[in-house]
Amino acid sequence: MSEMSLFRSQPVYLGGAAFSFDGHPGRFNLELHKHDANSEMLLIEEGAGEFEIDGRSFTAGAGTLLFYQRGLWHKELSTKHPFRATYIGFTGLQMGEQLPDCFFGQGQDPVIELHEHLPAIGKLMRDCIAEQDRMEPESQLVANHYLGVLFVKLARIVHYRDTVSERTRSTAKEAVWKAKRMMEENYGAPLTLESLASETYLNKYHLAHLFKEMVGVSPIQFLIYCRMEAAKRFLRTTGLQVKEIAEIVGYQSEPSFYSVFMKTIGTTPRKYREGCG
Repeated sequence: MSEMSLFRSQPVYLGGAAFSFDGHPGRFNLELHKHDANSEMLLIEEGAGEFEIDGRSFTAGAGTLLFYQRGLWHKELSTKHPFRATYIGFTGLQMGEQLPDCFFGQGQDPVIELHEHLPAIGKLMRDCIAEQDRMEPESQLVANHYLGVLFVKLARIVHYRDTVSERTRSTAKEAVWKAKRMMEENYGAPLTLESLASETYLNKYHLAHLFKEMVGVSPIQFLIYCRMEAAKRFLRTTGLQVKEIAEIVGYQSEPSFYSVFMKTIGTTPRKYREGCG
């Protein structure tokens, strides 16, 4: 294990299954109990329930992952049906200075709201269970690897949250820089918010929000700025006709270029050129 890793030992898969209750007539109901030699995790994929863990009550619905850590009393009751869930029992986990088989420290709520991570976490749990159920050569080893990946992903959500947030901010900064650079270098091209978003691998609305937040103007306003700066330079340093300059900086018609130039610079292209003479 890396010195920087939270994991001092990897978890070992003991067993697990997916199950469901429709509420007619039965429902998922386990009275107060505990596990002295292992821990369990329960992922609710549909429905909802009331849960008690170590004397604390939790209402949990689809996308919630609950941990029943070793030695802690807990009980479970489904309240919204159909109720569908997947559980895994494990042992051997050691994270930092925490107690054996404990993913959370004392006083922390042993619950994770997975949100967008639900599909990936659910698949890893099912892959882990399916691999062990195959009972093929080295199935236990493969199941343990799936479980290890699962815990790393959960640790990134819970324990490495600040690191992930910092990486997300860095990625956003890089995307905005790339969009700026594209407009500075390709101001004459028919760039759109959609094409910029495609190049930066971001949703166009998200890109627009990040760009305005970091640059102070919208992407379209910045593109206009790049085009006007180029147009002013061509007007100052060349004898090109205004129509030619308009085309070079990305405008298909001279009137459109005139309109934007007047609104942005406060004078016509010809008067601007005359003033530079």
